[in-house]
Amino acid sequence: MAATMASGYSDDDDGSLSGINVTPLVDVTLVLLIVFMITVPAIVGSARVKVDLPETTAVAAESENIPLIFSLKQTSEGKLVLYLNENPIDEAGVRKMFSGGVKPNAEQQVSLSADKGIEYGQVMRIVDLLESLGLKKLALDTRHVESR
Repeated sequence: MAATMASGYSDDDDGSLSGINVTPLVDVTLVLLIVFMITVPAIVGSARVKVDLPETTAVAAESENIPLIFSLKQTSEGKLVLYLNENPIDEAGVRKMFSGGVKPNAEQQVSLSADKGIEYGQVMRIVDLLESLGLKKLALDTRHVESR
């Protein structure tokens, strides 16, 4: 009598796979975990805490930390008017701000805007005035337009 032996392995392809391949799922999960581990500290670290600060008039703000915004406009009559933070001021008033031993900080930020119809020499006169007072960080404002 011949005995037949059966093994658990067969070369026949007629059997179906009964397990789920979880390798792609694990790969995607690990990539997402790494992405979140990198981005969350950057997002949380840059978020500002919103605080409702009390108001007071007892403490004066330091003028050297406030940017000075000068504007040079031409009126309809052709007269040039200089503005400091939207308030009209003349050259003597600007000089008076920094007189009496008050020297501007070397890092004081100054912005100058001028109408495009104003002569170059008039704008440079204001630039020279600001530089003579010790204001060296001067930005000339322009408006960005798309190229044609």
